[in-house]
Order: sequence, then C-alpha cells, then structure tokens
Amino acid sequence: MSRRVPALLPAAMAAWLMAIGQLQAQDSAAQPRPPATAPSRNPDPARPPSKAGDEDALDAFKRGDYAAAERLLLAQVEREPENFVPLFNLACCRSQARDADGAIDYLKRAVEKGFCDIHHLRRDPTLDPIRDDPRFGAILSAWPEVLEARREANRRQAAIVFDDKAYVASSDEALRLEYRSAFDVRSFDQARGEVTRVARFAHEQVLTGVLDPAAIAEDAWVSVILPTKADFGRWLVSTYGPDVMNVSNSSIGGAYEPDAKRLVSMDLGATLRHEFFHVLHFRDTIRRGQAHPPWIQEGLSSLVEDVVVEGDAIRPVPSWRTNMAKRMERRRLLMPIASLAKLPPLKFSGQRPLANYAQARAIFLRLHQLGKLGEWYAHYVAHHDHDPSGVASLEAVLGKPIAEIDVDHRAWLRELAAVPESIPQGGASLGVEIEGGAGDGPVITLVERGRRRGEGAAGLLTPGDVITAIDGQPTRDIAELVRVLGAMRVGDRVTVEYRRGRRIGTAQVVLTPRR
Repeated sequence: MSRRVPALLPAAMAAWLMAIGQLQAQDSAAQPRPPATAPSRNPDPARPPSKAGDEDALDAFKRGDYAAAERLLLAQVEREPENFVPLFNLACCRSQARDADGAIDYLKRAVEKGFCDIHHLRRDPTLDPIRDDPRFGAILSAWPEVLEARREANRRQAAIVFDDKAYVASSDEALRLEYRSAFDVRSFDQARGEVTRVARFAHEQVLTGVLDPAAIAEDAWVSVILPTKADFGRWLVSTYGPDVMNVSNSSIGGAYEPDAKRLVSMDLGATLRHEFFHVLHFRDTIRRGQAHPPWIQEGLSSLVEDVVVEGDAIRPVPSWRTNMAKRMERRRLLMPIASLAKLPPLKFSGQRPLANYAQARAIFLRLHQLGKLGEWYAHYVAHHDHDPSGVASLEAVLGKPIAEIDVDHRAWLRELAAVPESIPQGGASLGVEIEGGAGDGPVITLVERGRRRGEGAAGLLTPGDVITAIDGQPTRDIAELVRVLGAMRVGDRVTVEYRRGRRIGTAQVVLTPRR
C-alpha cells in the first residue's frame, strides 16, 4: 500500500468513533476511539455499532467512486447536521474531483462545525489538488482565529449544558484548558494541581515534548467540566442514551470527547487524571499523524489513575488493576502481550474490558518501574510505520523476543505486592465509617466511639466531613483512601485534610485497628 493512499476522515459512527481519523494508511491520522474512555473504576457500557452507510462512503472513496461517496456523505450530513466529519470528507471528494470551489466550500463548513486539526489539514494527501489555491492558504493563515473561535464556541456550549450558577469558570493558558467546575474553590484548586502534575509526568516520562509551547499554540482548547452529580447524570443520558441508566451509576466515571474537545469527570482524582492523560496523548498522536491501538491509549491513561504524590511530581503505583492482573496470572488467564496488542477498539473495550485494562496498565507499570517507559514510547513513535502495535518496540527496548518478555512479565506480576482493596480487621483505619462522596472525597457517615483516648477520629472529625487527603496524598474515592491507608500502620499519626461544608480543615489522627 502506497504511503500516499488517499484517506478520508471516518464518520462519527454513532457514539463510538468520534475521534478524527483517516482510513488506515501508512501515514494515517489519529486512531478512532470511544469518546468516553473506560473510567478509572469500571468499564463503559456497550456502545451502538457504526452505521453501514458511513463505511460504504469510505469504501466508495477508496475505489475512486467519488460520486457514490458524495451521495452517501450528503445523506450523513442530513442525518448529522452538526457533525463536521462528513463535511470534511466531502471536501476531500471535491478535491479529488478537481472541484476547488466545492472543496473549499465544504472545508469552510467543516471548520464552522468544529474541525480544528491543522496537522491533518496540512498532511492529508486527498487535499493536495487544492493546496496551491490561495483560499486554502488563507484558511491555514487564519488558524489562530479558528482555534479562538472554537474556544468561544466550546465555552458557550459548556455554559448551556452545564448552566448551574454554582459553576466557576477559569482558564489555563499554558495547557489550553477551559475549566467549568461545580466544586468548592479549594477542591478545584487541588484538581488543577492534579492536572498540572499529570502534564508534567507525561512530558518528562512518556510524551516527551507534549508541553512544548510552540506545539501547544496549534492545539485546540479543551473544555474540562467538573459537574454537579445531577448534571453528570443528565450528561450521561444525553451522551449515551437512556439505556445507560440500566447500568450502575458508577459504571462511567467520565469521558474525553475528542471531536467536541470536551472532558467531563465526576471526580477530581483517578478519573480526571485518566481522562486528562487522554487529552495529552491525543495531542501527541494528532501532531505525529499516528494511530495508537487501544491497549496503548488506555494502558497509558490508566497508569496515572493510582499514583503517589511526591512534591510537584507523581509516581504510578500498583493498584486494584494490578491486583486483577495478578489474579489472572495465577489462574493462567493472562493474555499474551502480542494478542492484547492486536485487539481492536470494540473488542478491547467491549469484551472483558476490566481484564484488558488491567493487563495494559500492568505492562506499562512494569516499563515505568524498569525506567524504560520513555525509551519505549520514543522507539515506538519513531518506528510506528513499521509496527503500529508496539510489540516490536517492547522487544527492542527490553532486548528479548516477546515470548520471553511474557515470561518475565508473569514472573514480575507474581512478585508484585498486592494492594489492599478493603481495610481488613485489625488494619490501620481512621475509626470512621464512610461512603462514596460527590467526587472530591469519601464522606464520613459514622465516627466510632469507645476508643482509647487519643485514638481514631473521635472529637476531631464528624459525620458529613469529606476526607480529601491523608498526609498530602489525595483520597478522592474509597479505593484511593483504602490504598493510602494500606501503606500505613496502626499507631501512625497522620494529617487528615477534610472539607466540612465550605470550610477546609486538618486533623491529626492516630490510626487505630479496624474493628
């Protein structure tokens, strides 16, 4: 297959393939992926399949039957008038038919509906016939204005969808993020700190150069929505349809919608970190014009779900996901790495998704612990055309064939310490009972009495308090709280940060045995 194979942007394909992407060519653009990555705690529900007509349009284009492709794309425009993908594809058809006026018109309409990937615009070979047209050059020259217009449109749309007066809006110019938060000011500031640490980790440990100012200047702005619980529920239904309510409300923790350039997260911890890494990874792959498979996309994003904060840095640590991988290894259910790497998106996220995410995260955690994660990614993106699966890069960086890497990986999993998923009887605890909160931390429902003087939280914390951190380590959900406490001992004196209504406080608590 020629490196210059004409390539269309695939259609949005219902709620599934919402990312901008080219038909698979040697120099294809960003890999289509679900708008909502599997959240940090549970998998997404199944999404509807793609529409056959959209695939037919791509097939017709590949055959050079531009008239047939146009008929199918125009039908898609009628079905999805706000979707820029078929408009961009119509521009490609008109360009290949040597109709510059039609191509430029459709391209402008695509931009008006939200197309904002200048890298794709620059390299898509189907647009070569119109590249010398002054109007095409004018679109490229006006790109800063295009991005600013998209930023304003995203801001207005966020205000419509999440319009509660409790929301606070702010911007991060360095990361090109537009925030809209329903959380209290202190929790929101801490969330911004989480995002900054993830960005630094990505830039220094994996996606080298992703924070380069010159590159960021060409990236689209992303809306980061941290909604109320009620608004999150409404967003779930509007995004996934009413059937989503048949699944546990905790099954979807958030999403990054690449086309809409919108991140929604119900919590300020694992889900926010996971989805924001997707933002950075998408920026990197879009700049490179590469298609990364789901095990890489989700494995890397899952890596930052469970971390230890060390000053301004974060360090990924074992988690409930690696516990799952350990159990699979013990039961001989672990999938060979080469097989995992070949799973297409629908199978990766639709069949045994928890197992697939667990295996992918474990692979990247091991690379990180070996100090090879950045080296692997650099080799992978440099040799992507040769092996887009990433397996050859594992072999190159670890110096072994993949079969031997599998053996080493299974041995590493066996030796990896399991992470507590609940506080056992006699284990270190705060002497309280808790339940899941609204996203900034677990809520205390009961403070145990009858402890010895100076033990537990009696007299220091009260029911309704939200536990946001212990000794500086965020505790945004119960799993995170259990993991943090699991590294401590009975008798340790810890600093508990909590929110009581609008007031933020700290308490020195001596950990006591769980009854």
